[in-house]
Amino acid sequence: MQQQKPRGFRGFVQTIYGKSLLVAIAVLVVFATYVYVDTLLAIPAMLLFGLAIPIWLGLKRPRFLALVGLVIVVAAAPLSTVVITQDIRAPISPSNSLTTISGTSGALMQNATVSPYTGTTSTNFTWSVTIVPAGIPKGNTSPVWLNLYVSTCPGATSTSPPSWCSAGYPFTLLNYTAFPANLTAPTTVTFHYRIGSNGIWDWQMGIYTKNSTTGRPFFQTLVGDPTYNGIEGPVVGDYASTFGAILPTIYFDDALFLGGPFFVVLLIYLLFKNRERRRKEAAQRAAGPVPPTGAPPEGGSALPPSIAKGPPPGSSAAPTAAERTCPNCNAVVYENETTCWKCGASLTAVPAAPLPSSR
Repeated sequence: MQQQKPRGFRGFVQTIYGKSLLVAIAVLVVFATYVYVDTLLAIPAMLLFGLAIPIWLGLKRPRFLALVGLVIVVAAAPLSTVVITQDIRAPISPSNSLTTISGTSGALMQNATVSPYTGTTSTNFTWSVTIVPAGIPKGNTSPVWLNLYVSTCPGATSTSPPSWCSAGYPFTLLNYTAFPANLTAPTTVTFHYRIGSNGIWDWQMGIYTKNSTTGRPFFQTLVGDPTYNGIEGPVVGDYASTFGAILPTIYFDDALFLGGPFFVVLLIYLLFKNRERRRKEAAQRAAGPVPPTGAPPEGGSALPPSIAKGPPPGSSAAPTAAERTCPNCNAVVYENETTCWKCGASLTAVPAAPLPSSR
């Protein structure tokens, strides 16, 4: 009996248009979760919309499910990169140093910025910061010097690479030492520097004061991002160059954090499906071969009508079909079979096994 095709939405998703719509929804959901919610939450979103929902709707073919996962990774990465590129090229708020240092009444470095935030290789960028005397720690002298660190390694303050960067990154240090011996009024310090190469840069500032009694230097930096303590900017190059610099990293992250769990779960699903298929095949083999005349109708008999009705009154019982064994695998087969149901060997030359004599 031919299986009836599903109707309604489940029937629609079986079509090429329904499958395309389902994949598009999965891509958009994973992209939105990755960019606007949380990167880790994009993993269950991909498993739900890329595996669970298609399987629930009847799209259980492993090849299709693998294709869904591949399309999500390939399509979501560029969409995410568009949003991330826009965020990176947007100017950030001014930065300050710590305001919680003992003996101070505010931050020593305030309103530190870089201008312009985006430019070309010929742009002469300007960094500025206001030094406020009220932020000098108690018992310390006026600032001795101020450093500006510009690098592609977030939070780097030297050429010695931190744990999150590899050695050999571009690094520039600019120094200012023209502070008065007794700073009494806020002073704005500026640095000018032309970077000269495209890229997404980071910077940081560090200021030194000195303990008036011990002469020991006291060093503090601006408050940067919570992970690397770096400050983003400037971005050198046009939108396309920034997009191209970010896209490989996003593809790597998506393949690792989204594609990895997806295909592991898909593999586990396939293992369970194969196990279920083997169980069904074993159950069919245990039930024995199906007679060549075909399966009987529901509620009917597999034997011819003359036999199914039984022998006429007063006659002896009809003999049962002769059995024999396969010469290749010793499986029990029926007399009228030409090939073995188990191994496929030819049975045409095998004589029927004699029936046990009745006493």
